[in-house]
Amino acid sequence: MFGLGPLEIVVIGAIAVMLYGRRLPEVGRSFGRTLGDLRKQWTTLARELDVTSQIDGRLPNRSPGRQRTRYDSDASLVPSPRFEPPAADGAAEAADSTSA
Repeated sequence: MFGLGPLEIVVIGAIAVMLYGRRLPEVGRSFGRTLGDLRKQWTTLARELDVTSQIDGRLPNRSPGRQRTRYDSDASLVPSPRFEPPAADGAAEAADSTSA
């Protein structure tokens, strides 16, 4: 975690307890909320400044929980061709004679 060893984390925890005491859980919650809000704002800003969607001429069609990767393409939205197994010999001759 941030390149800190166990001793450094214990020292930081001890200093936090000395500074905040009984209010430490409240301070931790508010810090977590602030960090979560900052992360949401950063994601929104990155999505708005996404240059690749503007270059491609597409509007970003993303759900809020899905991040678009560099390798996503619209080709995946095209349905694949349907596989039709070859007809049996007798059925193929009968189909050819009815269509002619």
